[in-house]
Amino acid sequence: MNMSYTRLLSFATLVIVVLGALPVACSSGSTKDRLEHGASASLSTAKASGATVSPATAELTRSRTSLLATAFAVASRMPIDPHERDRSRVQEAVVQACLELGLLDQAAQLADQMQGWRQGNVIALLGQRYAALGQGDKARQCAARALRVDVGESTWGKDFVDTEVARIYVKLGDEGKAYATVSSDRQAERGRIEAERTAKLPESQLDAQADVFDQAIATMNFDLVRGGIDGYLAWMDRVVDDASRRERALKALSAAFPGLPLDLQVKCHVQLADVLFAHGYKELATLQLDRASELFRATVFLPEDTALFGVIVAKSRIRMGDTNAARVELQRLRAEFEARAETIVNLRRAASWRSLADGYQLLGDTEDAGRCYAAALDAGALNPNARPRADDLSATCVSMAVSGFMPSTELLLRIEHIRAGLADPW
Repeated sequence: MNMSYTRLLSFATLVIVVLGALPVACSSGSTKDRLEHGASASLSTAKASGATVSPATAELTRSRTSLLATAFAVASRMPIDPHERDRSRVQEAVVQACLELGLLDQAAQLADQMQGWRQGNVIALLGQRYAALGQGDKARQCAARALRVDVGESTWGKDFVDTEVARIYVKLGDEGKAYATVSSDRQAERGRIEAERTAKLPESQLDAQADVFDQAIATMNFDLVRGGIDGYLAWMDRVVDDASRRERALKALSAAFPGLPLDLQVKCHVQLADVLFAHGYKELATLQLDRASELFRATVFLPEDTALFGVIVAKSRIRMGDTNAARVELQRLRAEFEARAETIVNLRRAASWRSLADGYQLLGDTEDAGRCYAAALDAGALNPNARPRADDLSATCVSMAVSGFMPSTELLLRIEHIRAGLADPW
């Protein structure tokens, strides 16, 4: 996977608007204690605002908080020398999960413990959440702090941070500052800003904005094409009820998708299907999802990648209400993976189990989800080196938290057992 592809996958989805915000602050005590305090504060804030917090919701929040605390602690066990990059990458995934779940206080606390460009990235993402919630002062504080992070010698890491900070300013309506943050010669990064602007543009400027995306796609430069696709997906969200504009977007995207790698084509068709379905265009959404399924079936993926991409399609079918087809697909993917698992190097097996578990959990099949998560824990503990074991254990805890799966006492004991065994050799 080349660098550009990795970078683009990191930002392929539109920003999720979270439902809660908590103060950015550091406190004393262990990471787990602070995260659990943050969960309690989140529930207290909800109660104070008049919202009713059910016992089930409170229990789920505590479970998620505990899992994320464990995930971050596991990542932080990795020695900086020589695993600084892996440590930061896994820590970043935990903080992004906190942001996705609306646990903003926890995200801020964990970000305080990171370093390097990934720290700047998650602080900028936190600022975007505050901006989306109308908390401009906190958003600007995050923007300023993200830009002060020492990114070291990573030029492309600085590009990451600058672009995400610019997106904060776009959300705040300060486009001048957004463009001042990203220099004019960084075309791919500016393309990301254009995609972000689409959500806030006046109606009269939308067609001109689509022209910009057409020009980006016409360059056939991978980064620019991907930016044009992201832009059109955001544009579609604005204009979907306008038949002529909707047709324009569908035509542009249909022409642009084939220029992408096949796995990314599958993801983009699913993204488009989700946008269409969210606006009530079920038939058009089904066509896009069927196309994603056709591409997936026509592509020979590596054994360790087949379930990962197949579950993406199955989860979209679940979101669209076609649970029977999704269940059949998950069962097929699981059977195929189990038959080929021994051919996969052990440090790559757990990811497939996690993706299957995530699909089953979304489907509501918690027993199957539990079995797959148990298999993920077992597969992730096979490698003799602690670094890949820590990577997999953290990722499995994050997956459980995000999917809403609450592990049994047996699974929690298994998690702690694996965690306790993380020691040399790394």
